[in-house]
Formats: sequence, C-alpha cells, structure tokens
Amino acid sequence: MKFVVGVIFAIVFAVLVTPSITAERWLTGMGVGMVVKDHPATMTVRVPPLLGFESLERNVRGGGVVIARGEVATADDAATAELITASTPRGPLPYGAFFALTLVFAVIFVHHMRRSNRGKLVRVQVVSLIAIILLAGVVKAVLLGTAASVLIVPVALFALVPTLVLDRVVGLATGILAALVISLLGPFDLGVAILMLVQAATAGLVVAERPRHRWKSTLFAGVVTTLFTVATYVLLTYLTTGAMPALDGDPLRSPWFAAAIGPALATLLAVPLVPLYQLAVGEITQSKLVDLEDLSNPLLKQIAERSPGTWQHSLAMANMAEIAANSIGANGRLVRVGAYYHDLGKSLQPKYFIENLEPGEPSPHDRLAAEVSCDAIFAHVTEGIAFARRARLHERIVDFMHMHHGNGVLEYFWGKVKEQGNPRNFTVEDFRYPGHPPQSRETAILAICDAVEAASRTLKSPTPATIDSLVQRIVYGKLHLGQLDESGLSMSDLRCVADSLRETIRHANHGRIEYPWQKAQQQEANAATAAIASKPVSNDTSQLLRLDSLDRAPVRKSATETTADGKKRR
Repeated sequence: MKFVVGVIFAIVFAVLVTPSITAERWLTGMGVGMVVKDHPATMTVRVPPLLGFESLERNVRGGGVVIARGEVATADDAATAELITASTPRGPLPYGAFFALTLVFAVIFVHHMRRSNRGKLVRVQVVSLIAIILLAGVVKAVLLGTAASVLIVPVALFALVPTLVLDRVVGLATGILAALVISLLGPFDLGVAILMLVQAATAGLVVAERPRHRWKSTLFAGVVTTLFTVATYVLLTYLTTGAMPALDGDPLRSPWFAAAIGPALATLLAVPLVPLYQLAVGEITQSKLVDLEDLSNPLLKQIAERSPGTWQHSLAMANMAEIAANSIGANGRLVRVGAYYHDLGKSLQPKYFIENLEPGEPSPHDRLAAEVSCDAIFAHVTEGIAFARRARLHERIVDFMHMHHGNGVLEYFWGKVKEQGNPRNFTVEDFRYPGHPPQSRETAILAICDAVEAASRTLKSPTPATIDSLVQRIVYGKLHLGQLDESGLSMSDLRCVADSLRETIRHANHGRIEYPWQKAQQQEANAATAAIASKPVSNDTSQLLRLDSLDRAPVRKSATETTADGKKRR
C-alpha cells in the first residue's frame, strides 16, 4: 500500500515537472521563442554546454548560450537558432519521453526513501518532491531569461539540508533526484548530468548526519564538493574537447565560475535553511527542545506534582538515555526531552502505577479484574497521547509516548489471566500495548532505557554480573520480539547502547565512605538493641540517635532553677 502511494506521488511529480523541462518546446510552438534577425531575442537559446551543436549546415561549439534574451540577433544567430529548432523533435512523443523518464526517476526516489525511517514518512517525501518541482520551475525561468550557466544551480543544497536534519538516505535520494531533473532542463548534455550528480552525491556523502556543529560540518562538505565538482568539469572538458577549459570573461557564462559557485552557494544557504526545512517536514528544532526541556513547563510540573514516583523514574531515565544516545551519535537532547514526557499519561491516573503509591497503600489492581487493570495501564499511552496533542506538544515528542512500549505484551496481567484459567477466552492480542514499535534510533533507545531503568530498581545485589545479565536480557528480548526491527539501530549501535547502560547503572550504584556520625549511630543502635532486653524502654530523650558526629546529648535541667530575681522555681 505504501509503495502504491509512492507511485502516485511519482506520477504527480512527473506530470508537474515535465512542463518545466519542455518549456522551450511548447513556447516555440506558440511562437514565443522565435529568433528574428535584427530583433531582440524573446528567450535565451542554448546548446549543450560541453558537447555543443552539430548539423550538416553548421557546427556550434560548446558553451551553452547561442543568444541571450534581449540581445539583438544577427543573421548568424537567427540561422543557428532556426537550425536548432528544426533539429528538435516535434509532436507528443518528446513530452511522453520526458514524462516517462522523470516518472522512472521519481519511482526510484520513493523506493529508496523507504530505506529510511524518516524518509518513508509521507510528509518528508511530499516536501522533497514539491521542493524539486519549485526548483525546476525557477531554474527553467532563469535559463530562458538569462545567460547564466546551468552549472550555477546549487543542487548540493538538496543533499546537504536533508542529511543535516534527517539522515543520509533522504539526503542522497533528494539530491540525486534534483540533479537528474536539473540536468534535463537545458539541452541535454551528459557532462552536465555527471557534474550535477557529482555535486549532489559528494555533498550527501561527505556531510555528517545530524552533526553537533552544523557550520563546521557543512563548510567541510562544501569545500570538498566544490573541489570535486571543479575537477570533474576540467576532466570532462578535456575528454570532450581534447583541450583544457579556457576562462571566460563573462562570469555568468563561464562554466568554470558556475562549477565552483554552485556548491559554494549551497554551502552558504544550507545551515540558514535548516530551520525552514525542519518546520516543513515536521522535525523538532533545537530551540523548541530547549523550551520543552525547561522543568518549569506546566506539563512537567503536572507530572512531578501528581505522579512523583513516575517523575523520579523519568529523571533517571533521561540521564541514562541521553548518555546512551550520545554514545552512538543520536540526538541526546531529543531523547532527554522524550524521557521527560513519555509517561505524561500516568499523571492523569497516577494511583494505577505502583511507583506513585504511598508505603503500605493498597494497589487498586488488587480489586480489579486483570483485563480491567490492563486497560487502565494502556490508558497511560492512549490518554496521554490525546492529552499531549490537546496541549499542542510536538509530534516528535508524542512519538516517544506512542512507542516506548511498542506493541509488546503486558505480560504480568496476561500471566495472571492464564493462572486463573482464562475463563473469558482472552487472547494474547487483548493484552498487547496500543503502541507501535520504535521508528527511530531515539525512540528505540528510550524504549530500552525505560525497561532497563525500571528493572534495575529490583536488583537486590547490583554486581557487575547481575547488571550485565539484566541489560543483556532486556536488549535481546526486545530484539527477539521484533520491537527494534524498524528503529534503524544497527548491531554495533546496540552494543554501544548496552555498554553505556551497564556503566550508567554501575555508577548509579556506587559506594560511599561511612561518615563518623554514621559509625556512632550504628554503635548507639547496637547498644540500644542490646539494652532493650535488660531494661524497659525509657522516654529519656538523651537516648535519641544523633544526626551528626558533632551532636551532643541534650543537657537536662535541674528540677529547680534560679530566676533572674534570685527566686527558685520548679
């Protein structure tokens, strides 16, 4: 079904982008693009930049532009333009060919995007395709109205921005599709297509995914991309013409200048356009994360006040998950914020969760049927999501609420039903969480940390061996049950995450030196215990345990005291 939707997107894309590719054909058919001697040209006439144009009557060298829009045509210009128009295929077949070609490119694009958890989202695909359609329209207008070289188009931008925000799969797919479409906008030249592909592929491969320092990573990728593109232009020119390319006096027409300025322009625009792209594809920005991270946020205060046990669990998870995320280069701040909010639903009915019960307080589940208890537990996911959306919490944070249990089974109550003989013939599906397996590395890390943090509290003897066994059992369990299949975590990532969790738990259970007052307190407690058997309990406050080594036993006042006026009183 998803692939069918992708094919529909590809068809719409091909329909919308084909008019831009074939603009000079249908404009010439309407009489707009005719070049008449001694008259200004109504649009720019071009030949393939590297290959030039050859016919039986005339041979036009490469360079791209025969006559620019607004220039007065000479007899030679008019004759050349007429030859180019006459040699251009007419009829519906070229339009069908371009449509089929762009359709193939778009189908490959949507298929490749399915390899990315973020790229498979409809919104990401639609934004990428619309951006390329708009780019094609703008570039075609520039090419028909000016003498600028097609190589000046910063196609590397379409690889840099998605890679910086999402991942390399989305960046390469978007950049390569943009490069192929742009190469079709002018008279087709295989050299131009190669240069565009080199620019997009180099940028997408060199720039880091979701880097901590965007400008540093982008500048490095831009320099490498510029060098590779210019070197490729030099090599293609030599292989095509047998000579090294010469400098052109007009920088707008100079392929040298265009081949260098295209990647450089993409480098300068990439980082400023990141927030706009994040907004378009629904990705959360750093500034929004900082706002949500503020502990004075009303939603976080609600969790802390109504469900303090859950809040302590969330705080412990946040530290654990952020360290684990940073160990594999994932977005640690996003995971921390997700940990803060993932159990928001528990604050709506806190007493259904054991961590929020007072010591000795009975659990409401003691008097509920297992299936009713199960629904109450599930409600912290469903009701929490509904509450978060009413509060306009960002969807990237809602994802953590939806995915931290995946669609796993609530084993405690399912086991309880089986122990009771399952009189109502429930199935295991009735006890499955109403969630979805994690769809990103960040949500998967949080799901693992949620289980590990809760289970680590049950360790009576947190030795390295028991900690290792706990972490291994939980990670392998989620892997075995398929909860991590769509997360994008590799086996190397899982090993790093598991190692990070072991270290975090081990250090969380570190030892401390015994303070002098603690030694004295223990000695007094032992003495008091021994004395209980030999004499009755006394109300003497001097026997109270000291809170610090500097505490002194209270000095008892005598039965009679002398007042300031010399009188005695009891």
